[in-house]
Amino acid sequence: MYIFRNRFYSLSYQSTLQAIQFRWEEGHSKMTYEDFQEACSNFIGYGFEYQAKQIIIDVRNFQLSLPLEFPIWQKNEHYPRYYKLGIQKVAYIMPEAALEHAKEIEKTEGKFALRNFSSIEAAKAWLN
Repeated sequence: MYIFRNRFYSLSYQSTLQAIQFRWEEGHSKMTYEDFQEACSNFIGYGFEYQAKQIIIDVRNFQLSLPLEFPIWQKNEHYPRYYKLGIQKVAYIMPEAALEHAKEIEKTEGKFALRNFSSIEAAKAWLN
């Protein structure tokens, strides 16, 4: 069920998985970094609204160049919202070639597990 859609990204809620699904659309490469941060904040806001416990992020179309300060913002501003919501698992969907370079995170107390997949089906199986 779509809950938000614009030219940059779309959000849906997967009730059987208690998951918010975020997908970058083809036109997002024209975004600014501020637009990107707003998109990230918007999607986690819907996570709070729907009380999501899992997140699916489809980056197969992702083409934006993020600045060097992005990991700091992600760690200090974005991930704490995941922790506050109680997110248990995060699944990234990415091109097969990107998997070998992608980091994964083990679940620790109060934090989430993160895994990377090349298909939505494999990600949903892990979340299930």
